Amino acid sequence: MKNALHALIVVVTGSLLGTFVGKLAEIWFPGGQAVTLLNTGINTGLNPATLDLAIIELTLGLVFKFNVAALLGIFIAGVVYKQLIK
Repeated sequence: MKNALHALIVVVTGSLLGTFVGKLAEIWFPGGQAVTLLNTGINTGLNPATLDLAIIELTLGLVFKFNVAALLGIFIAGVVYKQLIK
């Protein structure tokens, strides 16, 4: 359980860091091909679906949005984590 929690923290931290770097690169170098490559991504998951039961309305959905920058961030966060736990 502890390892799964650590993996989740690495993935979330790395994806946030990578997305932040991708957005920062977009601001610093607008229109560059490298920035376009970093921000190329995929969306996968279940789009939101609504169930209306008159008394309660329930909306469920889960979409993962990964781009190249986020994947690089996850990789870097994993390397840093491995170095820290040595």
